[in-house]
Amino acid sequence: MKQTFKTHINQRGFTMIEMVLVLIVMAILGTFIISRATTSDNELLAQTEILKSHLRHAQIRAMNDTVTWGIRISAAGSYILYRNNAVATDMLPGETPGTSPAPQTHTLPTTVTITGGVGTTYNFNDFGKPVDAGGTEVASAQTITLTQGTQTSTITITKNTGYIP
Repeated sequence: MKQTFKTHINQRGFTMIEMVLVLIVMAILGTFIISRATTSDNELLAQTEILKSHLRHAQIRAMNDTVTWGIRISAAGSYILYRNNAVATDMLPGETPGTSPAPQTHTLPTTVTITGGVGTTYNFNDFGKPVDAGGTEVASAQTITLTQGTQTSTITITKNTGYIP
């Protein structure tokens, strides 16, 4: 008995290539939607990392100089680079010269504020150790807290080494 198989020219359904293309488009759209949903958290993380890098910059400057360098948190929305307990004339990394506020000042976005450490200067000596305004090493770890809505982020400066994780 002879069996014949018919192939239909007008077959209905999706090809494998069409399925793969649809999955790729859905994956791309999904990543954009997820990234848009978490952007508010990214702002807090970005400002935390910028402040850490500015603290490290002050620490490195102090280790290359004979005077103290530091960051003064003057208000909940900004901080200033200090040299020898006065406003430095040098720029903070990433700031634009000739702009307002001065390039030694970093202003946070309106959604992010510093809630812990306002009014404090975080100084470093020529060994990179955290010191007070008189040059005496601090007795305990120092913390700075940044807040955005209900989210918080903390920066710790280790007392004997000045390590900023």
